[in-house]
Amino acid sequence: MAYACAVIDCDVHPQIGDPEELIGYVEPAQREWFRGQTYYGLPGYSWAHPTSWFRQDVVEPGHVPGADPETVARDLLDATGAEIGVLNADDAILVSLMPSPYRAAALARAHNDWLRERWLPADPRLRASIICPAQDPLAAATEIRRCAEDERFVQVLLCGGSERPYGEPRYLPVFEAASECGLPVAIHTGGEGMGIAASPGGAGPGAFYIEWHTLGSACSQMAHLVSLLCHGTFERLPALKVVLLEGGVAWLPGILWRLDTNWRALRGEVPWLDRRPSEVAREHIRFTTQPLEHTDGRDDLLFEMLEAVGAPETLLFASDYPHWDFDDPAFMLRRLPEAWRAAVLHDNAAALYGARLGLAAA
Repeated sequence: MAYACAVIDCDVHPQIGDPEELIGYVEPAQREWFRGQTYYGLPGYSWAHPTSWFRQDVVEPGHVPGADPETVARDLLDATGAEIGVLNADDAILVSLMPSPYRAAALARAHNDWLRERWLPADPRLRASIICPAQDPLAAATEIRRCAEDERFVQVLLCGGSERPYGEPRYLPVFEAASECGLPVAIHTGGEGMGIAASPGGAGPGAFYIEWHTLGSACSQMAHLVSLLCHGTFERLPALKVVLLEGGVAWLPGILWRLDTNWRALRGEVPWLDRRPSEVAREHIRFTTQPLEHTDGRDDLLFEMLEAVGAPETLLFASDYPHWDFDDPAFMLRRLPEAWRAAVLHDNAAALYGARLGLAAA
């Protein structure tokens, strides 16, 4: 169905239905190595979903959901009337957690080329994110600049799981390249505790998927948020925007209030941060709605808290298609305050991505 408000979906996950199709985009000298690995040499999840990673209503026998542009158009774009869908790598985002930065760079290039040649020409509503080997920031910056020449790439995509928080100086070339190219950097949860990544949370790995999905994803987003603010990333790069995807938002007021309180007493440690961290976050950091935490009937309290730290201007709609915890735009329309709907479902994303969306309003 079409909705009263046009929708820009900021988190659509293209699946790799045919491994050989993706390997065909790897440079020839490296193809056999990737063929010989389990799932391209990407680190595997320690926690298996107890039933399925995918929405059951889009599962078809013998076909991976979301594995081709035509299926995405039918099941998502046409079904919701979405004006734009931003393609964010699913498992391939884990390239940054591969032990070999050289293999990671090769696979990132292949995935970006696969999206550019196989997906983007298939539907004018599709845009894509650039993945890169963050464990080799200079190589990552090179890949960002290469792909950014194609206007259909609208952002750089980093993995929530990482060796260190992204505010650290080692990662600065990644953010410099993105800013130079006019691209926001999106940090998507996933990979925490996998490959070369640090363990999720502060107490080691949990035993169950429900533990990771509750703690690991949110904790990595908190760590990157605080790191970027404390290291003065936005003072260095005043045009930079960062999007935190799929880590929830109910924790945001508490962590910003806590950081502001500590900054008042400890600002001598971060002298470049000359105003409250929450003010910097309001200007430079955006958050996706999926998953918007359920409140047992207290949505009024949730939205009041989020408004105190910058909503609705800081929120972007995301469906997380085709995953099990997918959010339909109709779900957002029912929950969001009426005055927030156009901004969250469309206008904020149009402003963030700008002319690369190809929309008249942008």
